[in-house]
Amino acid sequence: MTVILGIKINDKVKNAIELQRILTEFNCIIKLRIGINNSTIFCSSSGIILLEIDQEEDAFKLEKSLLEIESIEIQRMIF
Repeated sequence: MTVILGIKINDKVKNAIELQRILTEFNCIIKLRIGINNSTIFCSSSGIILLEIDQEEDAFKLEKSLLEIESIEIQRMIF
């Protein structure tokens, strides 16, 4: 099973350090990480990160940790 987590961070300046800390903590379960910036706005305060994770249980643990950060929205796809 593959889980894709789509993470939208709405206040990068305030929350980037905590987001990076959590992603580093869970780095062994993250198969792929893609960052998408808003190319129409220079230094946008929001962004999207896509993560591929092989196990749904691991994705759930990561998602739970990420949701502790303010201004984070998460969507998931399961294949």
